[in-house]
Amino acid sequence: MKKILAILTALTLLAGGFALAENAAVSVTYSKSDITLAVGTSTSVKVSVTPYIAKKKGVTYATSDAAVATVTEKGRLTAVAQGDCQLTVTSVYDSTASVSIPVHVIVPVEKLTLTADGTSVAVGKALLLNVAYDPANATQQSVTFTSSSDSVATVSQAGLVTGVKRGTATITALSADGNAKAYLKITVAQSPQSISITPESSKAAIGKTVKLKATVLPKSTNDQTITWSSDDESVATVTTKGVVTLKGIGTANITATANADAFISSSVTVQGVQLAQSIALDSDLYAVVLGQTTQLHQTVLPNTTTDQSFTYKVNNTRIATVDANGLVTALKGGKTTVTVTTADGSKKHDSATIQVLVPVTGVTYKYRDVRVGVGNRNSYTASVQPSDATNKNMTWVSSDESIATVKGTTNRFSVKGLRWGRCKVTGTTEDGSFTVEINVNVGSLDKAITVLDASIRDGKPYLSLRNASNMNITEIRYRMVGYDATYNKVKMSTSGDLYVLQGVYDTPLAEGEVTGHGQFTFYNRSDYPNLAILKFCVTGWTTDTGYYTSNGQKQMNYNLSDSNWNWIIYPASTNPDLLK
Repeated sequence: MKKILAILTALTLLAGGFALAENAAVSVTYSKSDITLAVGTSTSVKVSVTPYIAKKKGVTYATSDAAVATVTEKGRLTAVAQGDCQLTVTSVYDSTASVSIPVHVIVPVEKLTLTADGTSVAVGKALLLNVAYDPANATQQSVTFTSSSDSVATVSQAGLVTGVKRGTATITALSADGNAKAYLKITVAQSPQSISITPESSKAAIGKTVKLKATVLPKSTNDQTITWSSDDESVATVTTKGVVTLKGIGTANITATANADAFISSSVTVQGVQLAQSIALDSDLYAVVLGQTTQLHQTVLPNTTTDQSFTYKVNNTRIATVDANGLVTALKGGKTTVTVTTADGSKKHDSATIQVLVPVTGVTYKYRDVRVGVGNRNSYTASVQPSDATNKNMTWVSSDESIATVKGTTNRFSVKGLRWGRCKVTGTTEDGSFTVEINVNVGSLDKAITVLDASIRDGKPYLSLRNASNMNITEIRYRMVGYDATYNKVKMSTSGDLYVLQGVYDTPLAEGEVTGHGQFTFYNRSDYPNLAILKFCVTGWTTDTGYYTSNGQKQMNYNLSDSNWNWIIYPASTNPDLLK
């Protein structure tokens, strides 16, 4: 029944849609403004008709002048003779809906001929093109000009070709009716204007050669060839390829002349000289103290070298500088390289290291005290002043090697703790003999108290602790949590957190002493109902002999952070993951 109702509803909606379509306005449109055809050619005319019902009924076609153009009932339009007419397309569904399209029938251009007074033009000059049309009675006797390369030659729509740069470009003429094309290849020529020679001057030893390069400008010049010549062949000769051979000491002018124009030429000078064969600094290493100067010395060989001059260069001018006379000034600690190079073009050079020495003015450490565990080795770094001091070598000694030993050859040192105690390590700089003293405290504070036993006897906790430090411990603070055999918490206290029992051992313990049973104080303890499992940890302690912080301050109380509490579980076989 539901399916039948759905079908009836759909049919009702569809019928309503058809009714709406029948009442809609009919429209007939054509996508272009007009139609142009050559005599004897045909085309199919397709229009757009809305709504759909009108489109299904179709259209009729008619021309206003069958002598100009005819059309079939299916819209095939044929050009008969030159002239203009109208094509009317009318809706069959609604005869008041139509579109009128202008039709132009033309005699097409079948052939174009493109000529000019020559096929070449100079850069910056112009050439006028001529166009001939075939047949002579072609309807549209006009063309559009284009150039295949506007960077070589441009063409105006009046047919005027202008040379832009050397090269070739093809000029194309397209008839206005698009039916014919003509082509003309134009060559653009460039004459020489100047000549550039590199290098502009050169010098070389007798018997050596120099390669010159001549460039005819502009580079687009058609004839780039030149002729080389020397005004003094006793000093230098030159080949057709610009290779100059030095024959004697002195100066000669080498000239390049354009073959295309003898008035275009350029000249450079070459000099025959005795070049340096080597240059050497008098040291491989120049050490200079920060803020001071040192003088460089060098030797150029052979002694007959024409040009004995040279230049200096420092790689890192933040470390040191050098002036034109070879005076080095130290600016910053470190090493850099200085290079001396001959100035006669022989490119001979030598290098040496400049080391700027920064003296040590002192040594410090950021803390007065350090702490290292028994059997542990910790590394530290002292600060040598200034931070960029050159020599950071140091010697280190311990005041008591039974407590701690020290190793290190620079400002970085390491200390190994051997037994609980306090001593000093002293570092001395190799440069200046400056010293720094650091107190070393051996022994991990969180391990000062050792738990010897934490167990349950007669349903009560039993504890045994040992003073593992070298201090006199006057109080030990601790806490306990208890569980029954099924891992449920047991009430350990009668106030506060009922499941946590806190207490102290306040009988003094000397180094190595062990607590006595019955001397523990439990705060607000309960009767530990069904106590079967015990968790115990030391939370802190007090000493009357004291311990030292990193700033050298003596402290009497030490409390472990809860993240560092070391819980002891009895029995040891207990699964700690089951303790809530």
